[in-house]
Amino acid sequence: MSLTVDGGTLDRWTSASVTRDLKDISGGFELVYLDSGRAAQAVSPDLDTGVPFEIVRAGMSCAVALDGERVLTGWIDEVDVSWNADTLAAKVSGRDKTGDLADCAASPNGPCEWANLDALAIANAIAQPFGIPVRAEVPVGAPFPVFGINVEETALIAIEKAARQRALLVVSDGVGGLVLTQGGSTRAPAALRRPGNVQGGGYRSSWRQRYSDYFVKGQTSKRQQRALTTCTITSAIDPLINPVLPPAQQASVAETVTVAMTGHAIDPEITRWRPNVRGSRTQSGTASAQAQAEWALRVAKGMGENLDYTVLDWRAGAANALWLPNQLVNVSDAWADVGRDMLIAGVTYRMSAQGITTSLRLAGRTAFARIDEPAKGPRYIFHRQPKSFGPTRTG
Repeated sequence: MSLTVDGGTLDRWTSASVTRDLKDISGGFELVYLDSGRAAQAVSPDLDTGVPFEIVRAGMSCAVALDGERVLTGWIDEVDVSWNADTLAAKVSGRDKTGDLADCAASPNGPCEWANLDALAIANAIAQPFGIPVRAEVPVGAPFPVFGINVEETALIAIEKAARQRALLVVSDGVGGLVLTQGGSTRAPAALRRPGNVQGGGYRSSWRQRYSDYFVKGQTSKRQQRALTTCTITSAIDPLINPVLPPAQQASVAETVTVAMTGHAIDPEITRWRPNVRGSRTQSGTASAQAQAEWALRVAKGMGENLDYTVLDWRAGAANALWLPNQLVNVSDAWADVGRDMLIAGVTYRMSAQGITTSLRLAGRTAFARIDEPAKGPRYIFHRQPKSFGPTRTG
């Protein structure tokens, strides 16, 4: 494992790790090392550390490679140095280039909108000022008649807003680019077996965020009222039937049918009454709300099951390929009672005195599923932004 900083290579360190995880848009790294340039400057200008190297500072460009294969291209975020009577130590950490998308505003000069562009074109327009290319591994769907950005949105939030409306997952490729894809679009280089190639780990199954019934309710337009009057709630679904309201709070028949339960999904694995109700993102009919309810069930089920494994080396399989996030992997583990495909949600490559290992964070294969979500209503009156997406910078 090596870190290249502004053209120089740092490969002497105490411990090093690189992490890529679907829950974080950008990959990150951390190295604990001897900063020979800083040591020479602090102790003696004539000190021969054996590795002449420029002092590492926050903001420098960098790249991390495993066995000569680049896995991260980005920037140094932090340098943390410490010392005592006989020791000088330094720790450097950073993220790949997409970290700027998570931190920075998408439209610092105010709200803007685009017309008749698809999700890929919109993502490229937003990421272009940061020097980050965007590509798609799956079809990106139809163009948006109008797509707007609110002034407080970060670049990542704006891109993900477009992606969610086309059932796309936004991930970093680690080496300076952004990818629009779907969960589990590729397979891991090898299966995971215990006993077998799994050295250790743990399993967690949780019902905290899982529910027996998922309800999605949405407000309908007047044209849809008559069609939705057939939607009823039975005693099997809701034990509280026909609540009595004070006269001042009673609604008319017309008002009552404008808010209807339009989506209902049942998780048969949750055996006690645990209902969850959420509002539809927009005015919608039964089909849209039903799809949202079913999607909420799938995601909660996938997130409720987690495996953490440690395997030897960074690579596996006949192709000797790296373990990567967003891959499906077949798991056979009698102790965890798991025998099926799961999704690699996160990967951490480590090298230390304990050897070379990879930590894998697994989740249910639907944990990062996406749905063609309807858009929220705009909060601003949009105006068109000029074609230039940011100030011109030189030097």
